[in-house]
Amino acid sequence: MFLKLFTAFVLGVMNLAYAVDNESSAKVAIESHSEAVGSWGGTDLKSVLAKVAVNNEVMAAVSNSALITPDGSYGMLRMWIDGCKRAGVKNFMIIAIDDQVAKTMETLGVAYWRKEPVKTKDKAASNHGISAMKFQLIREFLMLNTSVLLSDVDILTLKNPFEHLYRDEDVEALSDGFDKQTAYGWDDVFDDPKMGWSRWAHSFHAFSLNSGLFYIKPNERTIGLMDRITDRLNKEDAWDQAVFNEIIWKPSSDNYKSAHVSLRIMNLYDFVNSKTLFRTMRHEKEFEDHVPVMIHVNYHPDKFARMQSIWARYVEGDKHALDKYPVGSCFNAPDC
Repeated sequence: MFLKLFTAFVLGVMNLAYAVDNESSAKVAIESHSEAVGSWGGTDLKSVLAKVAVNNEVMAAVSNSALITPDGSYGMLRMWIDGCKRAGVKNFMIIAIDDQVAKTMETLGVAYWRKEPVKTKDKAASNHGISAMKFQLIREFLMLNTSVLLSDVDILTLKNPFEHLYRDEDVEALSDGFDKQTAYGWDDVFDDPKMGWSRWAHSFHAFSLNSGLFYIKPNERTIGLMDRITDRLNKEDAWDQAVFNEIIWKPSSDNYKSAHVSLRIMNLYDFVNSKTLFRTMRHEKEFEDHVPVMIHVNYHPDKFARMQSIWARYVEGDKHALDKYPVGSCFNAPDC
């Protein structure tokens, strides 16, 4: 009898402990979820887009909390947001991939979608690791018939980009080229002297598209493009930009089918990469009064410092703000 009573007592304590533990776990889960749902965003993308999209278009950046202080007062993401606001972009939002950045967006009154992406083969929380996740996220927008201007956080917006898009192709992308030839393409001639009369073989070359700044319209082709890129990145530890370019550019051959997406290169002096800015535009007289639409600090590791100086140059009017920087990553390149 004593054994039965003792056993019942132990089981009762265990059940109580289990119930308390479950209640605590549920409370933590609810609290964690509630942190990601608020007045300015949440986990339901359709509801967020209903508030923020203009003409079924949004500008979006993927970010975690490493790029902004918890109170939202400082960091690359804060500068990205300030640029959008100053340029009059009403339909911008953040794809928040952790609860803290979602909470910070609530504090700042910035629209956000809280989404935990599936990690790709590159599981690091590095720039490339986070960047590789964005294609699966963009797909969700396209499925809701929304065009996306995808922007990395190391970009300053100086004018409203929606006033400078053509919207005549499936994808409209920034180029990594630094002049008209490298950005828009050129006829390259390969010399094979052993061929004699036919020694000269022509080919077409262009610098890579930058996967950190592109506009994409919703249709079957672009949704398929996002699926193919995501599938590759889930299977391979590859650079997302290289995969992005290969799938867009590569034509059909043998059993391989191309993505069949149409492409436009953005104007290289309006949508500017940092090599174009620091190699050419800051020195040449014709660009002295020209204000780009967006500037991507993609070619330089000291991103935030250069972003601050770009702000000083184009927003605060300090025409010498960029003078202190080398063209590349150091003054005696390549011996950095």
